[in-house]
Amino acid sequence: MHNPLALLDKVVLDGLISAGHAYFVRQTYARGNDPRMKEVLLLSPYLSKTAALAHYEAIAEDPRRYIYILEEQERLYRAAAQPPGYLVYIALLNERTWQPSYQLAAKIRRYISSETGWKPERKDEVQASLFMQFGEFFITLKLNQEEIKVPLSDIEKL
Repeated sequence: MHNPLALLDKVVLDGLISAGHAYFVRQTYARGNDPRMKEVLLLSPYLSKTAALAHYEAIAEDPRRYIYILEEQERLYRAAAQPPGYLVYIALLNERTWQPSYQLAAKIRRYISSETGWKPERKDEVQASLFMQFGEFFITLKLNQEEIKVPLSDIEKL
């Protein structure tokens, strides 16, 4: 399972807070699963309470969901210290620019040929970009004027 996210640390948390992020939604993060850990969590930073609440409501079934507010900085910094038995990821890519791995690129090509009906020629470039919404990854595929958004999990199944 592809996991492009960075672990949370103090430097990243300081930067997010100084940039105005005042809300952090916590949830279970299966993509970072490590059998040696008790739990693997994801924090998603938000500038507005409205956006954080939308995320919170979208993950209603997650037993680990929680919204940290800026006044709970001590708890956020404890999470950033990566307490024993826990991994805490932040909803930021580990690499500055995302490129699919060789294996994922092959699955994207298979998805295009089996699921989209697109018939790109060799000269055509299908652009693939990654984005996250409410803790779930999606791939945007674009060929000429056509564009689709696909859950990454659908592509990984191939």
